[in-house]
Amino acid sequence: MAVDLEGRSIRFALSNFVGDIRYRWEEDFEPGQPLQVDKLRMGVSRVLRDLDEDQCSRLIAVGVSYPGLLDPEGRLTAFNLGWQHFPFLAQLHEELHLPVFAEHDKHSCVLAERWLGCAQDYRHGLFVIVERGIGVGVFLDGKPVDGWRGMVGELGHCLIDPDADDLCGCGRRGCLESIASSVNIVRQYRERAGMAGSDELRVTDVFERARRGDEAAKAVLDRAGKALGRALSYAIQFLNPEIIIFGGDIIAGEDVLLPIVKEEIIRCTLPEVLSGVKITVSSLGLDIRLRGAVSMAFRTSLQDADLLEKMCAPVLTGQRPSMPRQSDRGAGTAAELLLAAPHTDHN
Repeated sequence: MAVDLEGRSIRFALSNFVGDIRYRWEEDFEPGQPLQVDKLRMGVSRVLRDLDEDQCSRLIAVGVSYPGLLDPEGRLTAFNLGWQHFPFLAQLHEELHLPVFAEHDKHSCVLAERWLGCAQDYRHGLFVIVERGIGVGVFLDGKPVDGWRGMVGELGHCLIDPDADDLCGCGRRGCLESIASSVNIVRQYRERAGMAGSDELRVTDVFERARRGDEAAKAVLDRAGKALGRALSYAIQFLNPEIIIFGGDIIAGEDVLLPIVKEEIIRCTLPEVLSGVKITVSSLGLDIRLRGAVSMAFRTSLQDADLLEKMCAPVLTGQRPSMPRQSDRGAGTAAELLLAAPHTDHN
C-alpha cells in the first residue's frame, strides 16, 4: 500500500509488486491545518474495505511519501500538513498496525522515475518537483542521494532573492519556494491583478490566463520561471546531471512556464556543463509518488526475512487466490490487487 501526503489531498493506493496501481482513494484536507493521523487510518481502511480476510493477510507493508523535514527521531516538520516536530513514524505504526516505511517525496519521485519513468536509461539526474513546495530528488551513479540527514534537495529554501518581501513558510523572506511554488504563483497573481483572497484560483488558472495574454499572469510566471531556472543552474553545475525531469504542477504549465525556466538555465549555466543534458517532464502524472512509495516499500521489505517469507508464500505453497468480480466503480475494487507474486518461470 502507498500513501502520498503531498498536494491538496491525501492519496492512498494498492499496488502489486511491479508497480501497477489497482485501486486508489483520495481524502481532501485543508492545507496548513494540522492533519490528524486518524485521517490516514480511515483512508487506509477505506482502501482495504473490499478485501476479505485472506486478501488482507497478503498486504505486506505501507510505503509513505512525505514532504517536509524528518529528524533522526522520526519527527516530521511539514508546513502544509500543519506539523512541527510531529512524531510521524511512531503515530503511523500505532494507527496502521502494519510495517511502515517512509521516504521523502523527492526521493519517492526519483525511485518511480528510475523504476518506471523517464530515468530508466540514465544514471545521473535530477527530479524537480514544483507544487506547494519545491524540492529536488537526486540520483548519481544510479543511486538516490540522501545526504547526512536525508535532506538533500531542499532547493525551495535556497535564498534566491535576499531583498524580496515574499514570505516563505519556513519564516524567511526571499526563498525560492516563496516565489516559484504553486501557491505563491497564485498569491503573486492575486496581488498583481487586485483579486480578493476569497476568489477560487489555482495555479492552472494562472497558466491559462498567461496563455490568453494576461499581463499580470505573464509577469508572475516570468519572475517565478527565472528564479527557478537560476536556482537549478547552481544544482546543475554542482551535480552535473545528464537528465532533468520536472514534475508536479509545473507539468500543466509546460508551455508557459517551463520555457522561461529553460532559458534561464541556459543563461546561467556553463555551456560545457549543460551540453547534452536532457530536460523533460515526467510521464507518470499524479501517481508518481504513490509508485515511488510502492517501490521503496517493496525493496525495503525484501531486506526483512519475515516480510520476504510472507511475499513468497503464495508461490511456495502453489496457491493461486481467486480473482473477485470487478465492481461497478469502473477501476475495479481493492480486492483485485491480490498481492500475489507475478508469473515467473523458475528453473
